Amino acid sequence: MEELDKNIDNIILKHLLKEATEDEQNYLLKWLKSDAKNLKYFFNMKEIWNASQNNSENFKTDNSWIELNKLLAKSKKLEMPDQKKRIWKSFIKYAALIIVLAGLSVFAFKYGNRIFKSETLLTYTEIKTPFGQKKEVILPDGTDIWINSGTTFKYASNFGETNREVFLQGEAYFNVAHDKTKTFIVHAENITIKVLGTSFNVKCYPELKTVETTVITGTVSLENNNAVNGKDVVILNKKEKATYLKDEQKMYISKNKTKEDLKQKFDPIEVKKLALSEEETNYILSWKDQVLSFNNETFEEIALKLQRWFNVKIIIKDEKLKNYRYKGKFDNVKSIFQVLEVIKLATPIIYDYNEKNKEIIIKEKK
Repeated sequence: MEELDKNIDNIILKHLLKEATEDEQNYLLKWLKSDAKNLKYFFNMKEIWNASQNNSENFKTDNSWIELNKLLAKSKKLEMPDQKKRIWKSFIKYAALIIVLAGLSVFAFKYGNRIFKSETLLTYTEIKTPFGQKKEVILPDGTDIWINSGTTFKYASNFGETNREVFLQGEAYFNVAHDKTKTFIVHAENITIKVLGTSFNVKCYPELKTVETTVITGTVSLENNNAVNGKDVVILNKKEKATYLKDEQKMYISKNKTKEDLKQKFDPIEVKKLALSEEETNYILSWKDQVLSFNNETFEEIALKLQRWFNVKIIIKDEKLKNYRYKGKFDNVKSIFQVLEVIKLATPIIYDYNEKNKEIIIKEKK
C-alpha cells in the first residue's frame, strides 16, 4: 500500500487511461474519500484530461504550435507540492500534444483552480454498470453514489460550478454532500428530484412500470413532469417513499404518519400506505450491501432482478408461475442456481440452462 501511495499520480493517469488494476482502483477510491483536497486535485487533473479529448472542427496547424508553447510556459508558473509537479507537467504536455494531433484550437486557462476548459463544448461523463456489476462513484462536490447493475448515470463537465444536475436510468443510492447554494437535481425519466444534502435511493429501470424514490435521511422534493394540470410536487421526509406509475403518470406516496395524521382522511392518490417499516427500508437498500432480497415480489419481478444481478436471461414459460410471490434474502450469493434451488423448495419448477447463450428457461413441474 505504501508503494501505491508513492505513485498516486501514476494511478490517476492509469485510471484516466482505463488501465488501472482493481487494487489501484480501490486504492484511488479510498484516497479520494480521505481528504477533500485529494478530490479537488483529482478533478482538476480530470478536467485537463477531458479538455484534451475534445476535437475542434476549426483546427489550424500554425496556431496549434503557438498554443502549445503558451500552455507549457504557463504550466511552469503553477504552484503545487513538489511531488505533484512531475505528473502535472506530463498532463500539460499531453493536453498540448492533443491540441496538435486532434485539432484543439481554443482553450481557456483558469489560474485559481488550475483547470483547462473548452469554451464552446459541454461534455458529459457517462458511467454504465453492466449486468452483474455495481460501482461506487464520488462526484466533484463530494457526493457519494452507489450505482446498481444495468444502470446508466451521467453528469456534465460543468457539474458543481453553476448547478449539480445528474441523469439516471436504472438504480442508484445517493449520499449527497450538503451545499445550500446549489441544489442537487436528479433527472429520472419523468421525475425530477431536488435536494440540498441528504441520502436517498432511486429506482427507474426502463423495463419497470414504476419509478421509486425512497428517502433515508433528510428531505427531498419530487416533481411529476407529466402532470396534467402543471407539475405535481411532493415533499418526502425520512423513511418516506414515492412511487410514480408510468402508465397513469401519477405519484403514490408511502409516508411515515403520526397518530394525528392517521385521524385525517387522505386522497388515495396521495397516500398508498401509511408507513415504511425498518424492514422495508433495509430491503430497498440491501443491493448496495451485496444482499439479494425479495420482499413479497412476484416471480416475474424477481426474474428481472436476477437478470441484472447475475447477467443472464430468464424466460418463464408458464404464466401461472409469474404470479407466485416470495420473501427472503441471500447474503453475498455467488450463483443464480443457489437462488433457484431455494425457490424450487417452495414452487413446482424445473429449469434448463443454456451456457452458450447465458439463458435460463423456467417451466412448471407437472
